[in-house]
Amino acid sequence: MNIEELYEQGNYLAVINHLKGSTEVSHLSILAFSYQKTKRWENAMECWNRLIAKDPNNAEYYNERGVCKFNMRFKHAIQDFNRAVELEPNNPYFYSCRAYIKDKTGDTEGSVEDYTKSLSLDPTDAITMNNLGLAEQKLGHTANARAQFKSSDELLGIETIDSREDQYEPLPTVGENKQPSTIWKEFKKMVSSKSGFKQFWTEFRGK
Repeated sequence: MNIEELYEQGNYLAVINHLKGSTEVSHLSILAFSYQKTKRWENAMECWNRLIAKDPNNAEYYNERGVCKFNMRFKHAIQDFNRAVELEPNNPYFYSCRAYIKDKTGDTEGSVEDYTKSLSLDPTDAITMNNLGLAEQKLGHTANARAQFKSSDELLGIETIDSREDQYEPLPTVGENKQPSTIWKEFKKMVSSKSGFKQFWTEFRGK
């Protein structure tokens, strides 16, 4: 069984055991993601550090390293999310990720700004609409929050809920269960605005 199959099956420890100590740069991404899946944040961060050293202009590497730093309670984690946005200013996914971080570190107004920017780049992202509504609700902007919830629910084809708790359940992507994805499709999902942010959220919430 190859590494990609092990990862797809969720056998992250086996992936780690196979690749731990490998000097191949091509192995570092899948090893880093496997470390993150098993909450070995420091090990994952070391992989991203090596990848950044090889390719210092890769926005995804900074974003994922930021995930590790956030989970390790590094106060400067936001710097990596800032760098990801700087490198790819038209990628809605990175704004959504940074918005989540800002909200969780007390900058809810900044979170609203980033979610709004993300939606300006991808106005059909129901998940970001929902999360913007949650942030607006925190600020007491009830009318704005309800408008976002309504738009999100309409896109998802579900009955509108006027109020939500600060909880999130990953939403299925249309057709995602039709066939198994390869590890490369998995990586691609992690940098797309819709399904990527679902993965990002799941990493933070420990699900």
